[in-house]
Amino acid sequence: MDLEDLRLIQANERRSKGLQMLERSFYEKIGAYISALEDKRRDTDDSNVMMADNELRNAKSVVDDIFKRRIGKIIKMATTKAFGLDIRPEGATSEELELFEQLVDLVKKGKSRMDSAVFSKAKNMESMGENNATESSLLHDRMKLQTNRKNIGKDFTIVRILKDIPVFMGADGYNYKLSGQDVAALPKINAKALCGRNVAEDITME
Repeated sequence: MDLEDLRLIQANERRSKGLQMLERSFYEKIGAYISALEDKRRDTDDSNVMMADNELRNAKSVVDDIFKRRIGKIIKMATTKAFGLDIRPEGATSEELELFEQLVDLVKKGKSRMDSAVFSKAKNMESMGENNATESSLLHDRMKLQTNRKNIGKDFTIVRILKDIPVFMGADGYNYKLSGQDVAALPKINAKALCGRNVAEDITME
């Protein structure tokens, strides 16, 4: 492994959309090469120290670029797999495969937390909306009942029920279930019909 080898790998990585196939011992060889350059820099005489510095700096720069490009591709593939697409990073080294699996797990956990936060909030908002709708409906019914009470004497007749009456729908749209001796305010047309059948008596004036 030398600087020219690294530059060739860098060029191929730039051109490739996926991961180029590397030796299984790629990272070990890079480590050995950088270590050798550092030893060379430390042992060189003053006249060659600048050349050794340049070679070490250039090698590290190329290695960093290779790392960034390959890790960027691995992150993209891990995210894709975490969102449900079956994909495996062909050309990855053993170290990169381990990183890939860790990233997939990390993205899945992060996605799960975000899904929980988003949909839990949406569910709570939906529940609040249902509660508000129920409260609004109850308020509407109460207001309607209050209005009806104000109209007793105008649209309703107060009657005393003389015997049990099966459930029936009044002219006002409400269902009534009345028993003997109940006192109720009924729509005039219903009250008149019940009184005519002798099952109720008008007590409006009592």
